[in-house]
Amino acid sequence: MTTYKRVDGDYVISTINSNDRVLIETQVVTIDGNLDVIGNVTYINSQELEISDPFFLLGANNTGMYSNLGMIAQKTNSDWAALRYYTTGNRWQISVATDKQGVAIQPYENIAVLGNIPNAGGINTSVQFSKNGNFDGTAAFTFERVGNVLTLQGTEVLGNIGNTASAVANSVAIYHKGVGSGGTGVYAKTAGVDDEVCSKTKAIVFSIIF
Repeated sequence: MTTYKRVDGDYVISTINSNDRVLIETQVVTIDGNLDVIGNVTYINSQELEISDPFFLLGANNTGMYSNLGMIAQKTNSDWAALRYYTTGNRWQISVATDKQGVAIQPYENIAVLGNIPNAGGINTSVQFSKNGNFDGTAAFTFERVGNVLTLQGTEVLGNIGNTASAVANSVAIYHKGVGSGGTGVYAKTAGVDDEVCSKTKAIVFSIIF
């Protein structure tokens, strides 16, 4: 049987003791109107939560008292991770390990600095590199996914690693470990060979001697 209760004015339910509760046991509660929840703690124990509002407002009426605002995700019984907006640094940050209050166990890392969000540079196949804190690219340094072709129209500098490179199966490693009798300091390393690439001058000398 449906029951209707209409009142003219406020309808107030007031408990006496600090630990008294108002309990409603039903399958569905429908509130056709606005809902104001006033208190220090609000718990929502639900398996699924749907919110139509496209934006969450965190730190409502914040006048500067909060320097960190964000969300905390509980990973296990005693592990949390957090996404926060760090107002002092004016940037969004993440940490994969925090306590329940969002205090970092592993340091927060910047997602991006507002006003300086890096964008990809160069043509579609450009290999990206850092330029003054932003991504950049050039048509002289590209990678074609089809065929796995890396192209460099420029100079490749091999630094002296001071030791023999490790060979990778079914491939060759090109490296520099100091100038030897071949006169170049450039070495080729495979599973069965580790030898210096010989210069033209040294090759002529070797041909005369041997």
